[in-house]
Amino acid sequence: METVRKTMDPRIVDIAVAAAAFAVFLILLWILPMVLNDGIAYLATIIIFAIIMSAAGLYLNQKAK
Repeated sequence: METVRKTMDPRIVDIAVAAAAFAVFLILLWILPMVLNDGIAYLATIIIFAIIMSAAGLYLNQKAK
């Protein structure tokens, strides 16, 4: 008997996660310079974006196994 998997296509999940992370990146890029020094705000935005993308990739890889 064949097992049926009720999961989304991993490519679509990857694209959705990347789009959400990019949206967070743009929001942080817009908001953080209002609160912090410009240089620190841009650096924090890039670091937070990298953390989100890394965490999402690790989560998706663990879920795929």
